[in-house]
Amino acid sequence: MKSPVVFAALAAFAAVAAPASAPAQVSPAATVPARAAQSTEEEVVTLNPFEVSSSAPARYQSAAAAAGGRIAADVMSTPTTVTVLTQEFISDVGGSRVLDVAKYVAGVGEARLPSAQDRLAIRGFEITGRRVDGFSSADLANYDHGGIERLEVVKGPDALLHPSGAPGGTINLVTKKPQFTPGGSVKVQVGEYNTNRAELDVTGPLSQSFAYRAVVAAQDSDGYVSRHSRRSLLITPSLTWRLAPQSNLTLRYEYYDFKATNDVGLPADPSVGTGMPVRIWEGLPRTFNPTYGRNSEFRKAEANSATLLFTSTVTDQLSVRLAGRLSEVSQPYGESRVRTRYETPVPAGWTNINPRTGEYVPGMLFDPNPPYAPIPAPAVSPIFELSGTDGVHRHVRNRDLQNDWSYIVEADRAKSTTLLGFAYAYSGITSDERARTVPSIDTRTEHYPSGDITFSPINSMRREAQSRYQIYLTEQLELFDSRLVLSGGVSHVTFNGYYGNKLWEATPTRTAGHMFPGSGSKATYNYGVVLKPLAGISLYYGHTENAVPVGNFAQVSLGLAPTFSIGEQDEVGIKGSFFEGRVIASVAYYEIEQSGYGIYNPGNFANPPPATLLPDIFVSREAKGWEFQVTGSLTPNLSVIASYTDATSRDPNGNMLASVPEMMANAYLRYELGRGPLKGLAVAVGATYMGTSPIENVSGYTPASTPDNLIPIRPSGYLPARTITDVTLSYERANWSYSLTVANALDKEYWAAADFRNLIVPGTPRNIYGSVSWKF
Repeated sequence: MKSPVVFAALAAFAAVAAPASAPAQVSPAATVPARAAQSTEEEVVTLNPFEVSSSAPARYQSAAAAAGGRIAADVMSTPTTVTVLTQEFISDVGGSRVLDVAKYVAGVGEARLPSAQDRLAIRGFEITGRRVDGFSSADLANYDHGGIERLEVVKGPDALLHPSGAPGGTINLVTKKPQFTPGGSVKVQVGEYNTNRAELDVTGPLSQSFAYRAVVAAQDSDGYVSRHSRRSLLITPSLTWRLAPQSNLTLRYEYYDFKATNDVGLPADPSVGTGMPVRIWEGLPRTFNPTYGRNSEFRKAEANSATLLFTSTVTDQLSVRLAGRLSEVSQPYGESRVRTRYETPVPAGWTNINPRTGEYVPGMLFDPNPPYAPIPAPAVSPIFELSGTDGVHRHVRNRDLQNDWSYIVEADRAKSTTLLGFAYAYSGITSDERARTVPSIDTRTEHYPSGDITFSPINSMRREAQSRYQIYLTEQLELFDSRLVLSGGVSHVTFNGYYGNKLWEATPTRTAGHMFPGSGSKATYNYGVVLKPLAGISLYYGHTENAVPVGNFAQVSLGLAPTFSIGEQDEVGIKGSFFEGRVIASVAYYEIEQSGYGIYNPGNFANPPPATLLPDIFVSREAKGWEFQVTGSLTPNLSVIASYTDATSRDPNGNMLASVPEMMANAYLRYELGRGPLKGLAVAVGATYMGTSPIENVSGYTPASTPDNLIPIRPSGYLPARTITDVTLSYERANWSYSLTVANALDKEYWAAADFRNLIVPGTPRNIYGSVSWKF
């Protein structure tokens, strides 16, 4: 049965279709910016409030974004931190991941696994998946940047754009849309590691009312790590129908086929312990990757999606946006993990973790019983065991519909912007898995497995689905010629669904193959104030919230988990616009609290312990910090993006999180010669610094803990701080442009990320690649 939201949105579309055919005008003050590109007949087209112009005041700076509230907004008037990364910056940086561009934004850094899922961390909270044109995608791929027009980074929980996202922030990837001005480009790039790719982008009018765009991007490259590769193909045709000067309907289809080798990773040397920088197992090369190749250890996503975007200005004050998506993704995968063992058996329960301190002590084993006496640990065997999981069948289906209405009223010194929106989102997942065992490797004589992988019968058939319904209302008042901006709103999310495993055996709390239903509703609020005491200066405070439904309804039904994890952020800061709007600088301080964070129940340490272990306790986790950001062009020839982050992001036991440093600094500077015989020659230097971070996430307490004296387990090592420098030399002449990049120009040996002690991901050494582009 169709939801009321679906019927409401379809009715909205029908209501505006007729008046949309008549010319309508929007007050220039109601749009940011006021005008878009001219059509083939030099007709000036006024932008709908839900559209953001592709023009920008500087190469690396855009004055407007839509991610923070679905409507175009001046970033100087928002009570949160919003950073827009332009198409020019994406092109200049290049790379093969969203993070390659986003890492220059304050608070954005590497996560645990670089190979897939577009993993990154924002303000200390890991994000998997991505947001494309306002729709969530949680497949196993890293997205291809060839189809991206710009990136919008919104910090903190976002109840409008991403009501069920991580509380650290959201990155919205805005795709390329058809243009009524003909043009296009072809680009070919070659290099040593993860860089071989080609792109085609062509757009233009079919008539006065229709425009098209087609983007094709293909990558076929090998990585630095042995037998690591990426193969991907993106095909995205789109068509825009201009029903009226302020009414556009865009249809877009996307086919994306991605397959990359999984990170098996390097094991840490047994001599590494708590408080020590990680070293890999002695004698192993940094390229060690004990796999059969990408057909064995892999993550794949073959996606087909179709989207619809309709925007229209109904009256001088009233505008509408309707967006929808249908998507299906096939996601098989195979993964193995390295396990090490001692050369001789050790007593059951004895580990390297000191029960009295929670620290990992290399070379020692501790009795889990009082008085917790240590003994020397036997040597760790050089024979590695490998086992893991095969995702024989994994399929994801998404259906989305969004309907937004904007009502803007202006007076002499005041402006009111009211937004009312509805959204429906459905996600269904079927996943069949089986265990795998890979023949052991004697690292003294071999670095790759031999023989055949042994597969178990399918041992998991997980089924889950969730439907979410959202309604929101926000209001923004600009008073005293926009010197004072007040905003507030409410978003209400309702969800229902089910979760279960068809192969579950019967227990006292469930039947065999039981599917647990789940449902809930929650209202979240946002409010803020922006004060502009001087021209180009904004002082702001903002409060934002979101509510994330749990996925495992089995735990909720048994009372083991809350229905929602709530994210709340308070942020204060100052923004400045300088050099005629070409540069925006900001300083922000934030505090984020996330509820629904599970920790081990200390009641299990009672003497005697309970007959049945008590469930985890769900508490709150906090993150806070300072961020500094500069984007834009200091001169017409010198462009810069720079940031600095000093943050604290810990679990409830005070442990830092894996691969999430608390101090980061990044800068990218580009200077282009604007005159003389070398006009068009440019040099760019990018540098990224990441501080220390643990090699794993840990939880729980040692057996020496008591209810009154909890001793948390501590991480068993850390990734050292590192600074990586990239240099790019480019030259543009007429319709041709050439680029040569030396990534990691100083050939720094570093560790890119870590998931746990036996999965350390090495960074790529010096890597030279070049590209040639032709614009037409």
